[in-house]
Formats: sequence, structure tokens, C-alpha cells
Amino acid sequence: MAATRTKLLSFLLFTFLAVTVSGQQQNFRFKAQLEKDAFTPVSFAVKNTTGLLEKLLKETAVGVKSVTPEWIYIQASPDWIDKSQTSGLIEQFYFELSFPVALNDSARGNHFVDQVHAGTGGLPSPFTGKNVIIGYVDQGLDYTHPDFIDSNGESRVLYYWDHSAPFNAVRTPAPYNYGQLWHKSDIDAGTCGAQEETTAHGTTVAGSGSGNGRANGTNKGMAPDSKIIMVETDLNLPNWTLTVADACDFIFKKADSLGMPAVVNLSVGSYLGSHDGNDPASILMEQMLDTQPGRIIVSAAGNSGAWGKYHVGKEVNADTSFTWFQNNPSGALGNNTIYFDLWSDAGDATWNYALAANLPGGTFAQRATTLFRPAPTGIGSTPVRDTLYNGTNRIAILELYPEMIDGNYHLEVYFSHVDSTAYNFSFKTTGSGHYDLWSGTTLGLNNIVTTVPSAGVYPPIAHYIQPDTLQSVVSSWNCSEKVVSVGNLRNRYGHIDRNGDQYVQPTTVAVHQISLGSSKGPSRHGLIKPDISASGDVALSASPLWLLANPGLNSLIDSGGWHVRNGGTSMASPVVAGIAALYLEKCHNASYQSFKNEMASTAYTDGFTGTVPNNAYGYGKIHALDLLLGSNYNVSVNGPAQYCGSQDTANVVTSVVLSSVLWNTESENFYTTIDSAGSYSFAAYNSNGCIAYSDTLVVIGGDIPPVPVITVVGTTLSTADYPNLQWYQDGIAVAGATNDTLVIIPGAANYTVEATGTTGCISSSEAYNPSAGLFEGEPAYFTVYPNPSAGELTILSEKVIDSKMIFDIQGKCLKNKQDSSPEIDISDLSPGSYFLLITSGGSSGWTKIIKN
Repeated sequence: MAATRTKLLSFLLFTFLAVTVSGQQQNFRFKAQLEKDAFTPVSFAVKNTTGLLEKLLKETAVGVKSVTPEWIYIQASPDWIDKSQTSGLIEQFYFELSFPVALNDSARGNHFVDQVHAGTGGLPSPFTGKNVIIGYVDQGLDYTHPDFIDSNGESRVLYYWDHSAPFNAVRTPAPYNYGQLWHKSDIDAGTCGAQEETTAHGTTVAGSGSGNGRANGTNKGMAPDSKIIMVETDLNLPNWTLTVADACDFIFKKADSLGMPAVVNLSVGSYLGSHDGNDPASILMEQMLDTQPGRIIVSAAGNSGAWGKYHVGKEVNADTSFTWFQNNPSGALGNNTIYFDLWSDAGDATWNYALAANLPGGTFAQRATTLFRPAPTGIGSTPVRDTLYNGTNRIAILELYPEMIDGNYHLEVYFSHVDSTAYNFSFKTTGSGHYDLWSGTTLGLNNIVTTVPSAGVYPPIAHYIQPDTLQSVVSSWNCSEKVVSVGNLRNRYGHIDRNGDQYVQPTTVAVHQISLGSSKGPSRHGLIKPDISASGDVALSASPLWLLANPGLNSLIDSGGWHVRNGGTSMASPVVAGIAALYLEKCHNASYQSFKNEMASTAYTDGFTGTVPNNAYGYGKIHALDLLLGSNYNVSVNGPAQYCGSQDTANVVTSVVLSSVLWNTESENFYTTIDSAGSYSFAAYNSNGCIAYSDTLVVIGGDIPPVPVITVVGTTLSTADYPNLQWYQDGIAVAGATNDTLVIIPGAANYTVEATGTTGCISSSEAYNPSAGLFEGEPAYFTVYPNPSAGELTILSEKVIDSKMIFDIQGKCLKNKQDSSPEIDISDLSPGSYFLLITSGGSSGWTKIIKN
């Protein structure tokens, strides 16, 4: 025992010494991080010791974020921390041991949304969905959850249209004429009559896309500053897909009225239908998208990936091929029924078909069959009815519903009553063409047989058409080439629930891998679906408050108490819808096609995705940062470095076509006037409305010299003795003419002088023209006649004349009369041109005279 105690004391002493010498350097949590990734900067807090802040501000490897009296909060690499503690620069640092619960923060991390919110990674500014609407067509919303309320205490929900509410003359919106509509003012006043009360689906979906995290600072959605429109769909309404199209129309029109772009999220869908995006609802939605830019629709691909094989597709040939169905004793369409939904392009509906019954074992022999009918038989008439008989025994009653819908052939086959259930019922085809059909017990319908006999037992089985797991995506809009379809990734391993227990999703699927349940494409026309994949499974998002108040549901609620677990493509879709809102905030005039193109080209792949595009991951996993970076472009300011007292301009420089600019001077031209020292910059928008910010031109105030004034004495021009002068003749610098005087030869030339300040600012005099005898722009105050003359000239002057001087063209003074007489005799001059200089009251002016 003594020896054991000695060893224990030695261990404790060693531990104490290690901590004393090395501080926290050897703690397990930091050591693990150091070994895992030593050089990627992470958040640390270091003890705020005397003089440390000043030192850290000089450290290029450290970013100081916040300071308290106790701690300095920095961004630094573990390697830097390790070396700084060893060197004694820092005394203590904080790095906690935790098992982080990723919540919705993991979805943001998985898809690089946090950088977009922060405006880092090369973006010109943060983007959070501000001034963008996200419309949700779902099962409702608990708008009282704090994540849907802004910092002013007002609801972020602008409209709430409840499709399930009865008609009300006041509240039912036109032109749709069903349901009831409430406004933001109703929600803020507490008088809204609709709310999600029996499910959490709509609230969690909206939280994933638009939650702002105000409840407890966690689970912030992709576009936390987006505005919200909720349309509570009624799954029991007839022609339900068209009501969803109405909802999209409503959302886009409300967004138009507010001058805002909009994204619609559809985490709803139907597994039956044409699967080609050409049904009426899809066509209407596509028209909405084509009408104007700033509109995007995002859809959940569906959660039927693990349902098994419920699709059959066949390229029909001359061989008689077939598929077997088994009766459902308690089917969605009635007990002992069979139903399948078949679609074909009109040009491919050139096959013949029959329905039959085979023994389910033994010889598997056929016991009953109808005649073969051409596929179009019965179109435009009442349903085709037939009966299967084995001898005189009725086996089943058949109802066949063929129709043509917008170039599509549609056939519904319904075994309305199966009398003899111990059969495999077959659908047989021959001829040419192609068809796709859907059925299956997971749809509440009937089983498609996958276990079949060998060809030795039943030779026709060689032409059996097995069902497959492809084309399991939901139909209608989800199969449109203009709508973004989203597959579902596992978002996280698990989370701590409200009971304090660890929840782990019971699946073999790895984090970031496609969910087994995520529906697979393609569309019926071979279009890649889904388009993209995003984090959905094990997502925690805003919950209706009634659910949070039920202790029996604590296993679904996260440890923070405000958010509930949900999953599936329903939760993956709003991740993409929220990122679409970020994109429209940056590029408010972009089209759905621009978004889809940028999304596909910037999606990322990994070991899970394999080669893309494919019908599980689409084009890969959405990458929000790279998506927004893809719309970056460069703009800059070109202008003077200093203001020298006269107006100048700063101009836009770019290599792209811009639709508009807005300067910080409020100018909307492609230039702005510089009329003072200061900073000049602008925001630019290209044809997609993508914003870019220019650099800033800082214009300093220059040393502006006084404007030089030219004084004329005879043929000598003079000005004040400035430090830097330059004379010009007709705009050309006179070589060596940098003094304060210049002797001129009168002629048809303008003379100016420039003074240059110490910073290069230039002030120019008015131009002087000796030929005209005037400073440029100065009105003449005298006239001379007759001109030309052979003798005496008479001067008519508005002022009293002080002197009269005559110069030849070389500048030599020939006459100088210092009197006020208005006459001067030139009879003694040789014929030719001369210049007469008149001075009066301190002013002077030249005029040209001619001696005959």
C-alpha cells in the first residue's frame, strides 16, 4: 500500500509541475486539437495581462475580436497559441472540452453559409436575406416563436394565407376565392386566426430557411433577415397541385407589390403524376418564373428512396412483356384493390396492352386475361370496363381510364374489386413505344412482385419487367427543369435532447452522406433530379410552442428547449431556399436560370457524391460561399488624387456591363463631380442586379495658388512673382518662360500664365490676345476710324484717354502720345499693319490698324 501511495504522490507531483511550467499546453482538449489541426485559426480567449493587448495588435497571425477586463478574444491557430505560451507571451488561454451539438449551425457550416452571413471569404459585404421574401407553402407556422420576430418585437411574417379556412367575404383573397388571409398587422395585434396547431412541419421548415436564432442564439436559419409569407396548404383540397400553384402566384405577386425578389419553398409534393414537369401546375409555375427575374422555386425531392421498388419503366417491343401486381386487402382506394398510374408521351403510346391473372406459385400458369387493346382505346369516352374470368369464376373487375393531357398519354388501371385474391395480376404489353408506371404498398396501394420463378419453371418470365428504385422523386413541379429539386443529406450524428439524453439517428448512413430515404431521379424525360443536395436529416429548427410545452415530447426537443428535431428532404429544401434568398439579396434581378447555373457550377463533391451529376446528389452539395462568389465582378474609381479648386470628376472603371450605379455622393451617373476634398466610392449593379462595391478614392485638398493676373506694359506681359510660373502661347508652353515677365510680339495669339502650387495644383490666368487688343472676353471700350487710313485716325472712347502708342509688328514703339486727344496722325508711317495701344483709367487695350 505504501508503494502504491508513493507512486500516486509522484504522479500528482509530476502533474502539478507540468501545469506550473507549461500552463494549459498539455491539457487533453488542446493537445487533441493541436494534433488534429494545428494551423487553422480558431477562437480562443487569452488572459488579459498588462501590455498584452498592445502586443497582440501588432501580431499579424492574430485577429483581436473583443476585449474584457479579464480576457482578450482572438482568432489564432493552435500552433501560435502553443508557441506563444511556451515563449511566455501569453499567460493563460481558454479552450473548452465539449461535444458540440451541431443543431442548424451544422447545416450552415456544411454549406458555407456562415461566411456569407459574415461577408468573408471574398464577398463584398455580409448577406443575410435582407429585403428578400421567402414564401413557404406548408402545413402552417407558429409565428409566435421568437425566431420569427425581429429585434423590434414585430413579426417577420408579412402574410398568412390559410387554405383550410372556410370562405370569408372579408378575408378570402381574390382571385383565388378560397381560404382566409391575414396580414402582418393582424399577427402583431394577436388577432390572426390561423396557426400551425397539429404538426410541426411548417414551423421547422420555415425555421431552417428563415429562423433568426433570437430564441436562444442557436439554430439560426440560412436567411435570418428574410421576410416570410406563409401559405398553409390543405392536403385534402381537390386538384391540390393547382392550389400550390395558386400559392406561388400569391407569393410572387405580394413580393412584386413590395418591390422585393422572392423564393418559394415547397417541402410538399405527390409521388403520383406525370413526373415530367409538364402538368398544369408545373406549367403555371414555369410561367411565373419566366415572367420576370427575381423569382426562384425550390422543392423537396421526396423521401421515398427507402420505400423499395415502386416504379416500372419499359421500352416496349414485339415480345410480350409483363409485370405482376398483388392485391392489397386494405388499400388506400378500398379493400382488395389494385391501382397503378401510367404515363407515356403521346408519340410513345403505340403499344397494346392486356390485363391477366396468374397462379402465384407452382407452374405460375396464366388463368385469365383480357384481349389486347391499343393504348389509345377509350380516350374521350367513359371508362373502359372489363372483367377477368377463370372459366365461369369472376376473378376481378377492371376499370381503365385512358386520357390525353397536353401531349401526354395517361392510363389509370384500377382493379376495383378482386374476388379471388390468390393470384398475381399482370399488366402485359407488346408492340412499340415506352411507358412508366408507379404503384406500391408504400403509396397505400399494392405490391409489385419482385420475387419471380425461373425461366425453367415459367418460360415467359424471361420477359418479366422488374420494378426499380429510380424515378422515385415527387412529381409535378419537382420534375420541372426550371424548379430546383433538393436531395437530403444526413446533417449530423445526433444531438442532446431536452431530457439530457443523447439521440443518435438509427441509420448506417454517415454524416454528409445522402439519406437512404432521399428520393432518386431522373424525371420521366431523363432530366437529372434532384438538382442539388443539402443537409436535412437530424436538423433542429424552430418548433411550435404547443409542442415545446409537452414534456412527453422532450425526446424530440433539443437541450436548449426552443427547437425540435425534423429531417428528410423537407428540411433540406429550405436550406437551399434560404441560400437562394442570399443569392437574390446579392443579385436581386437574377433569374432562376442564373441561380441554377451558378448553383450547379459551384456545387462541391466528395467521396460520397461520386461522379456528378447523378440522380441521388444532383450536381453535388450546395456551396453558398462559392455560389455568391460566382457573381462577383470588379469595379473601381478613377479620378484625381487631390482637389485643386476647380470641378473634376471621378469615373466608373469596370470590364462588365453595368445597369446602374449609386455613388456615396448620391449621384446615379457613371461619374460623380469632385467639388471638394473627401472620399468617393460607389455601389454598382449589373444586368442581374448583382451588387459590387468599388474601392474608395480619397481626394486630398491641394495647395491651390492664387490665380495669376496679367499686366500689360507695352509689349511686356507681367504677373506677380509666384514660386512656379509657366507662360503659354496658344496653349503651348513657351520654352524657358518661367519668370514673372514675358516680352511678346503682337500677333494673333493668346497668352496665358500658370502658377503651380507645392502639391501640383495649377491656377491659370485669363487669356490675353494682343491682336485683338483685349483680354479674351473683355469688351472693347473704344473704336477707331477710318481704319484703314492714309492720314489721321479718330478714337471714340467711353473713357478719358491717357495715352496712345503705335507699335510695328516687331513690337517697336513708333509713336507715344501722352495726351487725351482723340486723334493721332499716321500719315508719316509706311503702308502696312500696326498696333494701336490705348490706355485709359489704368486699363489698356490693343487694336490693329492699317496704313494705306
